[in-house]
Amino acid sequence: MTSPFTPYQADELERVVQSNDSPLRRASREQRWLAAMIDGLLAVLVVAPLGYKAGLFDEHSMKTAFTVQQVVLWGAIGFAVWFAEHGYLLATNSQTIGKRVVGIRIEDLSGGRTAFWKLVVLRYLPSTCIANIPIIGNALLLVDILFIFRKDERCLHDHLAGTHVVRVR
Repeated sequence: MTSPFTPYQADELERVVQSNDSPLRRASREQRWLAAMIDGLLAVLVVAPLGYKAGLFDEHSMKTAFTVQQVVLWGAIGFAVWFAEHGYLLATNSQTIGKRVVGIRIEDLSGGRTAFWKLVVLRYLPSTCIANIPIIGNALLLVDILFIFRKDERCLHDHLAGTHVVRVR
């Protein structure tokens, strides 16, 4: 009888790592967090100066609530900036800049490359729309992110798009 604490032999380890659902191949929560922080910083570096130039940080703007039109406009601008920053890498490698730096990528559940439209329309666009819902948007995004603490370590947006994030070999 083999003990569960017996280390893998080299060929067994390779088979486990290559398995699409292997915990050894899955990107860690820390890697995903770091990639998201890099992507967020890149977005802020572009959107914040645009907002400053548009007067969003002046005293009057800081005291008044955004109109629905402003929320939609700045949500669209943010998504356009995100798309400009990450579109090419997503289309060619299923990676954002942060994921590329960290060494992880998005795959479909069978281990293949995810269609670009799925990444944009099912994985990223819903989060962008939800983020712009006043009052409850941030709470809904938090629920999305907290899904990562389930056993399969997939966020809600991963489930919507049928994807998972893995280490790049």
